[in-house]
Amino acid sequence: MNNIWALLLNGYNMTEELRPTGIDAIGDIPWGTHFCHFYETKEDLLSILVAFFKAGLENNEYCLWLTASHITIDEALSALKATIPDFDHYLKRGVVEIKTNIDWYQKNGKLDLNHAIATVSDRLRIALQQNCEGLRANGDESWLRRKEWKDFMAYERTLNPLIAQKRILILCAYPLGESATATDILDIAYAHEFTVAKRNGRLEILETPKIKKSKAQLQHKNEVLEIDLAEKTKELAKTHNILGKSQSRLRAIFNTTDIAFLLLDSDLHVLTYNTIANHWSQLSFGMNLKEGSNFIELIKEDRREPVREMMSAAMAGNPVNYEANYPQQDGPGEWYCISINPVKDTEHHTIGLCCSATNITTSKTAELERNRVSNDLVHRNKDLEQFAYIVSHNLRAPLANIISLSRMLRQDDLPLNDKAESEEFLFQSISKLDEIVNDLNQILQVRRDISETKEKVVFFELVNNLLTGFRHLITQEHISVVTDFAGAEYIHTIKSYLHSIFYNLISNSIKYRQPGIPLIIEVKSRKRGKKIVLTFKDNARGIDLSAKGEEVFGLYKRFHTDTEGKGLGLYMVKTQVEALGGTIGISSQPNIGTTFSVELPGS
Repeated sequence: MNNIWALLLNGYNMTEELRPTGIDAIGDIPWGTHFCHFYETKEDLLSILVAFFKAGLENNEYCLWLTASHITIDEALSALKATIPDFDHYLKRGVVEIKTNIDWYQKNGKLDLNHAIATVSDRLRIALQQNCEGLRANGDESWLRRKEWKDFMAYERTLNPLIAQKRILILCAYPLGESATATDILDIAYAHEFTVAKRNGRLEILETPKIKKSKAQLQHKNEVLEIDLAEKTKELAKTHNILGKSQSRLRAIFNTTDIAFLLLDSDLHVLTYNTIANHWSQLSFGMNLKEGSNFIELIKEDRREPVREMMSAAMAGNPVNYEANYPQQDGPGEWYCISINPVKDTEHHTIGLCCSATNITTSKTAELERNRVSNDLVHRNKDLEQFAYIVSHNLRAPLANIISLSRMLRQDDLPLNDKAESEEFLFQSISKLDEIVNDLNQILQVRRDISETKEKVVFFELVNNLLTGFRHLITQEHISVVTDFAGAEYIHTIKSYLHSIFYNLISNSIKYRQPGIPLIIEVKSRKRGKKIVLTFKDNARGIDLSAKGEEVFGLYKRFHTDTEGKGLGLYMVKTQVEALGGTIGISSQPNIGTTFSVELPGS
């Protein structure tokens, strides 16, 4: 209720700074207010003015009190000291000034109201220089005589525009006595913005017609606002209801979609997420999501930096997309396609991130299967090319010999010596043909046995058993076999294939050792990500890869014709390694040695 006066006096501008008057009936008023108080007794006057100046001093205002004849300066000081704690502190600061009306309004013994007006502005300047909030002043006008009345009322009316929009409050005090006429009271009321009088033991506010009109206008505006507010509230409730339903539908879609969604703010705090996003987070980072938590701090320490880099790139406006496989303890793992995109406001400023993860296990598995089948077809085509080569070259020669010799043996007049020699050649050609057929059968057997059950193979045991067959030769030729399987002790694979790979590579080192130089064979294992890498290194005769590099793993390719062999071993090694899903590489130099590197899928 008290602040209604501030609203009325300020033209409905609620942004004005309000100042406490210290008078309960009035409350707070804005700067630039000029009002008056009618009093009957000295006690009435002191009770109002002491409260008025107490509020001013406590709110860091410069206080100016102009006393009349029935209240001396000493009485005013005593009244203030009795009510205001530490009043002497305000006196020492120089923010309290008590003067008589004669000293204020007269100059050289004559009434000079222009001087009084100028002095008001001067006191405001002093107040602001002393770091006060503004000026608070009172004048007791009981000294007025009838001859000065008209001029003084004009002076009072001049104060209204003078202090408007300035940090000044002025309270004028007028005595109610037998000499005060009704006209006088009306003159005083019209010269001030509002008037306070004590009636029946309590203070009441007397409104001017201007304030009454403003108050009526304000009341009307208030009624219109209440009606408008009721309508707006009803519309808001309806909108809120619609929004609530839409939000519920959106939340239902959000939680039932098969795409994981996670929303982060610009500081990477979790805003919201759906159920599948929490499942993805457990797979990806091993932790549950929590709204309000910093996403980076939820992640394990070793994953934070790469995730932070991806988030920073997305916050900079660069979407991040990648695929990831998350292994399962009881299955082959799940594949997800992850996208991290910036969220922008209407001014295209990035305000957060939207992370989505789509389970692509089915399509990815199909893609991997297609790649596997495609690679298998490529290998089979190569095999067919090799078979075609064998049929066209290796089989043709013994078959041609068999056909030719058979015709010769049918001749009745063939001499016995020629017949015996032809039969020997025939048997050799048949033996060669049988050898080629066996080789083809061995190659085909690799493809047929790929479904053989995988088992745990310990590398040390495999090599130890394999070397048993070479023990006599190793001792006789001073051959050293050094193994180091600390990096990977075992593998789950097809044991027969792995045994054949180890046997062929080790036997090749022994077969092609350099005369007069003790052979050293090193076999090692190590892990590389999810792969296991096996290396076979020797100091044997080596191969000139610049000349024969493309033929190393070819069928029936031989590089040292002075040593017995068919050129089938390395072809079989490569075929078996690839059948196991691995790869093989070679580095070699003549008379220095060879290193084979075999990479196989880990357990």
